[in-house]
Amino acid sequence: MKHFCWIAVLFAVAVASHATAQVYPTTNFRTTNPLSGRSLPVQVRFAHDGRVFVAEKAGKIWMYDNLLDAEPQQIADIGAMVHSFQDRGLLGLDLDPRFPERPYLYVLYSYNGGLFDDVAPRWPINTCANSTGQGGGCVISGRLSRLTLDGNVAGDERVLLEDWYQQYPSHSIGTVRFGADGYLYVGGGDGASYNFGDWGQHGNATWPDQRSPVSQGGALRSQGLEVEAQVTGQVWLNGTIARIDPQTGAGASGNPLDLPGASDNARRIIAYGLRNPFRFTLRPGTSEVWLGDVGWNQWEEINVIPEVGNAPGLRNFGWPCFEGGVQTGSYTGRPLCQALYANGNTGGRTPVTMPFYAYVHTSGNSISGLGFYTGERYPAEYRNALFFADAIVNRIWVIKDGNEDGIPDATANSSAMVFAQNNLPVVDITDGPAGDLFFVNINNGRISRISWDADTANRNLAPSAAIALATGSLADGPARTIAFTAGNSIDPDNESISYAWDLDGDGEFDDTTGTTATSEYGAEPEALREVSVSVRATDARGASDVARMVITVSYDLLFADGFDPVR
Repeated sequence: MKHFCWIAVLFAVAVASHATAQVYPTTNFRTTNPLSGRSLPVQVRFAHDGRVFVAEKAGKIWMYDNLLDAEPQQIADIGAMVHSFQDRGLLGLDLDPRFPERPYLYVLYSYNGGLFDDVAPRWPINTCANSTGQGGGCVISGRLSRLTLDGNVAGDERVLLEDWYQQYPSHSIGTVRFGADGYLYVGGGDGASYNFGDWGQHGNATWPDQRSPVSQGGALRSQGLEVEAQVTGQVWLNGTIARIDPQTGAGASGNPLDLPGASDNARRIIAYGLRNPFRFTLRPGTSEVWLGDVGWNQWEEINVIPEVGNAPGLRNFGWPCFEGGVQTGSYTGRPLCQALYANGNTGGRTPVTMPFYAYVHTSGNSISGLGFYTGERYPAEYRNALFFADAIVNRIWVIKDGNEDGIPDATANSSAMVFAQNNLPVVDITDGPAGDLFFVNINNGRISRISWDADTANRNLAPSAAIALATGSLADGPARTIAFTAGNSIDPDNESISYAWDLDGDGEFDDTTGTTATSEYGAEPEALREVSVSVRATDARGASDVARMVITVSYDLLFADGFDPVR
């Protein structure tokens, strides 16, 4: 029975140092640790100007000039507002897609207050009364906020969204990511107990769950949309993936329930029925969500949410009535679940979608990171493959794209290939320089890199390309000359770097060479021209990386309709 808090178990051994090296399918793969010395790191994000940002669970955010920076700067500490206990903490971080031209960082954290009392801290940071028993629990909310980076300080917090009734300190919030459509995708867990079947029967007199019908709270908050008619006002965002406007926090245009009369949260939700979608990723170049749902009694799940606008729209993944596509014993008698079980498990407002992939618990499992590989250096068999990690059993698996259609192949449950094992307490996987996969090693305080060498006797890490505006140049504006620099590019092996530029956005690196480049961008017939400018950095042995940024050119709107388009 999965009656423990997986992050709590992981953190309990965080002081231990495991000497065992990772084991890969071939010795051509290896792990390096470019960034270390962090305290319980949970997320890493890379900016096109070469900077790297790392979030720590207790609320600190660190900025590295590049992957060779040994003296990072702490740019934010929101620890006074974060309840960092068990599954709770600052768990989500993402950068604006045009960072640093738009200098925004988005954070998702367990807010130590909220709901009925917005003054933090409500509870001691590292403890919680009745955290595992059948008492009332330590009730808090979750927050999605935007920080603005000004020099070396990320401040001016703007709270975009406060929600997520978290009664017990597990299944908290998790990931925030931008999709290719420019909207924010954000996930949160059910906030229920992991020790017993929790449908809200124990409640909390001081901070009651005011949005759930009687005996349909707890884990059943994940099915709030199924009983929305019984709720006055909002449903909770617990157990959902939401798609929101990054400027306002409102539900994004085109969402399945972006309908007249719908509540604010209903307008935000694109999928529900999840237990703890701690980590998700978006398939590169799309807004298709691939998420890991941390399981309870038997199963871990990978679920897929198609891009908004693709049938059938709103998705219900079934928790707590289903787990791994199977009815969940502790909840089968609940009336809400009985409605979903009707007509051969096709009942309810939104029939349940079965997992893309599920695997069985063996010695306690928790899916804890997902990422796609789209680089060029790994063998071709890994192109467009989905990698996913389990922090409890210290493994990374891979589901490959065997038919080369750009999407991982559906596979039988529990049959994914083991890619790596040993000393892998992974809580985030993402792509980085040269398309290599990077993972956050929480126990050892590291950001680790998985690279591949064709020649194991002459190993070579690819450089990290960086592109930024030169002083005095602007990313957006009228026809003008723009200067760029790749000066923050680095090579981990300290080799010389050569540069090639694509200044006109045609995909060819044939416009100029050198560390800096200048180009004139003239007015175009359309009101706003968007150009993707790129630089390719190549080391002395031919390994390369590409950095990209977007500039826009608008023409003089005199004699036009006066509307100045903004992106």
